[in-house]
Amino acid sequence: MDLRLDDQFVDIVGQGIDIAVRLGELTDSRLRSRRLASLRLCAFAAPSYLAVRGAPTHPDEVAAHETVNLRFQSTGALFRWPFRIGDREIEIVPSSGVIVDASEAVIAAVLAGGGIGIIAAFIAEPYVARGELVPILGDYAVERYGITALWPESRRSNPAVRAFIDHLQNAARHIAALGKGAHLVSRPRAG
Repeated sequence: MDLRLDDQFVDIVGQGIDIAVRLGELTDSRLRSRRLASLRLCAFAAPSYLAVRGAPTHPDEVAAHETVNLRFQSTGALFRWPFRIGDREIEIVPSSGVIVDASEAVIAAVLAGGGIGIIAAFIAEPYVARGELVPILGDYAVERYGITALWPESRRSNPAVRAFIDHLQNAARHIAALGKGAHLVSRPRAG
């Protein structure tokens, strides 16, 4: 197995990759795909940050906080933070004191108390379970984007590829359950 972990888009066909797992919108129609799970995006912060700064109770209050944001390596654009308010979805791009170009670095900076960050709930779940991260603004979290397996048409009949895609589908069911855990939903605190 040759495993590559990267936040950049790669040419799956051109680089001879058997299977890729992508988060977000799909753009390459030359590939076969299977949606594995939806992705719940939520704001999180470290207890050390919250002890000093407190937690916002509404997305409008994020501007008054330190934030950690992701700059996409492929485009240079900053991640737009999605929130659901009532029946509509809004996006904000907070003025972040910490901007990184890898999702792992967002997690590391938030864990270190660098501010609030948007993290996929299934990735944050083990940190929440250990008390290292706290979900905030959970009532405004969104399910957006998908986790999708992609593979070239030429690999469709490969038994190893089919078996691995089936394995990913089973793992995705577990991931989806983690991302919807009750302990990942926060409620605004009264006064």
